[in-house]
Amino acid sequence: MKLVPITQVDRRVIEDFTCLFPKYEKHQQQLKKDHEEIDEYLKEKALKNHLNNLVRTHLLLNETENKVIGFFSLFNDSCFISNKKEKSLKFKQFEINRGEEITDLPAIHLHKFAIHQSYQGKSFGGMKFSDYLLSCVFDTVVAVTTLSGCMLIILEATDNAFAYYQHRGFKVLNKKVEIHCL
Repeated sequence: MKLVPITQVDRRVIEDFTCLFPKYEKHQQQLKKDHEEIDEYLKEKALKNHLNNLVRTHLLLNETENKVIGFFSLFNDSCFISNKKEKSLKFKQFEINRGEEITDLPAIHLHKFAIHQSYQGKSFGGMKFSDYLLSCVFDTVVAVTTLSGCMLIILEATDNAFAYYQHRGFKVLNKKVEIHCL
């Protein structure tokens, strides 16, 4: 496996990516729509956004099969934390200490994160592909924080992904946004 920027991969390899399940139940139509949006983003928007410095997309490749296992896209952001939320975010020895002049906390936004449908739920060497890719996200964010201030990773999760992120230390900020303190 190899993690590379989207600019280093042939477009044909990207076109073969899909996170869509082979079948969706009637109650999963929103999930299907979310997965279609993720596929469309990678195939139609990710490279353009990368080249325009709006986002950075990285692909995890299976080099032997020349296949995208998964991908993530990151961009710089900020997150306003109200006094009410500030009290609830004191966990893992993380405490928000902001002065009067700071209204937003620096963050990295995990814009997109997906695993190819044939790798979903599967493991290698005792680790799920999704967990390995998320560890790559954390490694990338840590590298960025050495160059730029950053306190949080924020993301918007699909309904079926909330439990995945919560199990890995993310906290729900509101119905759509989760955060992880660095």
